[in-house]
Amino acid sequence: MPEASSSGTRALFMGMECDFSLPVLEALIQHGIEVCAVVIPADGGSLPGIHVAPAILPKTPARQLRGALPMLSTTPTLSLVQQAWAHSIPVWQVRKLNDPETLATLSAYQADILCVACFSKIIPSSILNLPRLGSLNVHPSLLPANRGPLPIFWTLLAGEEQTGVTIHQLTDKLDSGPILAQEAIAVPEGIRYEELEALCARRGAQLLAQTVQDLVAGHSHAQPQDEAMSSYHPYPGDNEYVVNAHEWGARHLYNFIRGVASVERPVEVLCQDRYLLASDAISYSFHAEMKIMDAIQQDGHGEATIVCRDGHLRVYCI
Repeated sequence: MPEASSSGTRALFMGMECDFSLPVLEALIQHGIEVCAVVIPADGGSLPGIHVAPAILPKTPARQLRGALPMLSTTPTLSLVQQAWAHSIPVWQVRKLNDPETLATLSAYQADILCVACFSKIIPSSILNLPRLGSLNVHPSLLPANRGPLPIFWTLLAGEEQTGVTIHQLTDKLDSGPILAQEAIAVPEGIRYEELEALCARRGAQLLAQTVQDLVAGHSHAQPQDEAMSSYHPYPGDNEYVVNAHEWGARHLYNFIRGVASVERPVEVLCQDRYLLASDAISYSFHAEMKIMDAIQQDGHGEATIVCRDGHLRVYCI
């Protein structure tokens, strides 16, 4: 897509080397928003959970600001950094966001707005309050539902048929700031986690770019979130990967296993006093007669049939 002409709006961008951050940065650039700097975590470690790649960064940056914000200046192999450099955008690693030099360095850019998409550190109010138009975050759920670090996982666990993306103002309370824009997204049957994440990232990227333009034009108005409708989920633990097939519908369990299971992180399916580790789901059917089967039937080829509450499910197992 050709780059749009510059809007004159200057944005700081905070993200990570992951599939969610990159489309958002690209959308800002394509819409003519001047990204004056990209900020990424210095530790480069992946978030607990699934599908966030670690940032492999140069060991010896060319410039060092007393350890607070080493500036990258040699070409790595990572796409977010490469995209920034392709547009002559400086990239900073952050070790301490509350360090005075960090604040001074970011303040010097005189950005109009701060845009955030998947950032692993809590951003202090001293940074959130720098831009005159405020600080915006892209969140892959319809807030105030599914606040927290991995909302897509909890969407799949709950068997929800709709999710969405929200553009909201950042405050000192996680995912609780006023909402500027939202878009609902249907959850396709059998979609993988990474596919749903990519879909949310693309939609959220376009929505953020439009929201920034609306803010600049004075056409965007924030609405407070309804705390009575809010929900929060932490990172999923081992218990979230254990399910009792007799309590789950076949379609629900099919979509959950398809969405989150892998050979490295299978879903443990309990059936009476037997269990298996499901690494993927193949198909499901609603057939009452299947309930006369044993809880699990394995065929010796790495596949098994599981009886659920309202039908049966065919899975790959390990």
